[in-house]
Amino acid sequence: MKTYDIFHGYTLISEIGKELRKIIINEKSSFKILTGYGSKTGFSKSKQAALRSLAKIKKEGLIKGYFPGEVKDQLLSESSPYYDSKIQFEASVRKDKDYGNDGIIFIFK
Repeated sequence: MKTYDIFHGYTLISEIGKELRKIIINEKSSFKILTGYGSKTGFSKSKQAALRSLAKIKKEGLIKGYFPGEVKDQLLSESSPYYDSKIQFEASVRKDKDYGNDGIIFIFK
């Protein structure tokens, strides 16, 4: 699965949605993005911006689903925005070395 690292300090927060859309249009298959980990503050602005943008993009039907790597060890309730995606796509990333990494977001086309 291809990894894009431009969201880890190379893209302005305000441009993340625009850059994600470019990638989604050009990608033919699922991919993952590397975002900030938020290790200093416990909160990654780039990751939150990417997740907000992906929620909008999913509503528009441009992607089938997405979830951050840390959902690997989480029991999700049906109210979680990642619940359906995890059920549907977890098998495809289960053996991925980044599954479980809280700086990664998996995106499914």
